[in-house]
Parts: sequence; structure tokens; C-alpha cells
Amino acid sequence: MTVQELFNQFSFDDIVKALQNTHRNDESICDLASYKEAFDTLCNIKFEGKGGKVTFDVTPPEHRFDPGNLPLLANDVEGDLWENIVGKEVVKPEDNPFTDAELIAAILWGATFYGFNPHEKWEPNEVFYTKYGERAQQIERKLYLPYLRNKRKASELKDFSLPMPFGVTFSLEDWDLIECRKEHQNRQKRKRYYRMEKRYKWLMKLDKRHHLIDTIRTSTGGAHDVLAERILNAKAIHETWYESHTYGKKDRIEYITDLIGYYSSVFSTLFTDVNEINIIVYTSQDYSLADNEYQSLKDFFASFFKDTQWNLLQGCDNHIGLELSMQFIGISNLT
Repeated sequence: MTVQELFNQFSFDDIVKALQNTHRNDESICDLASYKEAFDTLCNIKFEGKGGKVTFDVTPPEHRFDPGNLPLLANDVEGDLWENIVGKEVVKPEDNPFTDAELIAAILWGATFYGFNPHEKWEPNEVFYTKYGERAQQIERKLYLPYLRNKRKASELKDFSLPMPFGVTFSLEDWDLIECRKEHQNRQKRKRYYRMEKRYKWLMKLDKRHHLIDTIRTSTGGAHDVLAERILNAKAIHETWYESHTYGKKDRIEYITDLIGYYSSVFSTLFTDVNEINIIVYTSQDYSLADNEYQSLKDFFASFFKDTQWNLLQGCDNHIGLELSMQFIGISNLT
């Protein structure tokens, strides 16, 4: 039986109970909305790849719920493409003490180790979006030059045309030397390092915020100059995403409202310290938001954000087909 065939024998609520049992020591299961998004995706996406097998490592009974331990781990799913995982054969453990739902929970946990959706997945490469990010990268390279004895590495840092997709990296020996020399630097060098580090963080913040503004303007087709100014001047930005994964089997508005209102235990706490919330609803041109859908969302969020100013905008993303995605941007402590 393949992973997808096994997944489709159960509802997500069945898997929730299993997940909260076998992985109760893991903090990620406190909020289930992302797991539901992943579960529905794995139940429906088309198999593409070479396939393979999913086996399990089983922890001895006396240590299954020790701190830091999990009762079982699914092999060959962590880091693999979901399109390939769904076609793999599930090989149950010998003398299997677990239910099928618990095996699914282990597969789901392993498949989402590096993220639940494209907006929140872990990326090993450093990503820069604007000229501010490029400048930040240059400053980061200069930051360590005075403490580096490795001439080859120093030459690489000075060559800005040489890409460093994983950021500035050194060997352990070089890092030890850098830290040692930093401890013996004089006051002038400490001030220099502090100023450059502060500027690097400032440029990185500008890079992300200008990219956010560009995304809003491109997707909505509006200038939104007032909103852009508030984003740039905000002390903090709180951003999160939710997506529907109905595959035409369920109403997308109902899916989103259930996802946020029922499965997301942390949603109500994400924006407790913000001055305003901007919500962008993304749909494709072929499946744009209908008037009744727009009104349903307004009514839903009016019940959530009673004491906080909020705005609902519409954006376009032709990659999501009949689904919709929602970007929440909380702006706190305006200066």
C-alpha cells in the first residue's frame, strides 16, 4: 500500500489523535493548522518520482516517551519531495505495536520536518530580494575580514562577484580564531564591529520590508503608499500565511475559516500586540473571489479582531488555481 492510499483511509481528525499520542513530546503539534494543510496536500497531490519504501524505526517500549524521544520515526520521508513520498510503499514494522493512524502520523511528522508549505519551509540558501539585501551581504563579508588569517577565504570574501548561497561560512578552526581575536580587540575595533553589525541587521530588515511592499503592490495592483510607509516605519512586523487545500472537494471559504477558527490554536495570540492587521486574500484570475465569499471573510474576521483595526485586500496569484491563500501582516508599535 502506498503512502497516499494509506492516508486516504483516514480523516485528519483521526490522525490528530494519533499524532498527539505518538508525538506528544514535540512542541510543533500544539498548533494543528499547518499539519492539516500538509495532510490534505499529501492526500491529493499526484505522484511524480521514483517512489521507494517508507520504513520505521521503533523505540523500545521503556523509552518511547522519554524526554527527547519519539515512539517511532518514518524513514526516507524527511527532506524528500512530497510528490515522490505519496507513491512510496509503506513497510510496517515487524511485530507492529502501532495503529495505521499512528504510522501516518509518523510519516506526516517526518514529511513536514523542513516546513509545511512554500511560504514557511526552511531554506538552506540565504535569500536577498532587493539592493538592501545585496548591500547587507557585502557588509557581512567585511565584518570578519579583520579577524581572518586564512588568505584564500579572505580573498573570497573580498570578491563580491563570487556567490555565497549559504551565507558567510568558515571552518571550525577559522571560527575559533575569529572569536579569539574578537576577545582581544581594542575599543575602536569593538565599536567598528558593533556599527557594522547594526547596519547589517538594519539593511536586512529593509530588504524584507521592501520585498513585502513590492509583493503587496504587484499582487493587488495598487500603490498602497500609506500602507507601505507604515510597514517601513513599524517597530515590528508579524507575518503568517494560511492556505486552502480543497482540491474541489470542499468550499474554500469554509476550509479557511475551519483552519483558522478550529485547528489553529495560536491564531488568536499571533496579533495580540499589533496596532493593525492587513489581510491579503490571493486567488487566481480564473477563480477570483466572489462577492459572497468576500463578505463571508469580512464577517468571520470581524468576530476575531474586535479590538484591532484590520483591512481586507484582494491579490492575484495565478499559481494557486481554484484555491485561495491568505497573508496576514500585523504591524505593531508604529513610530
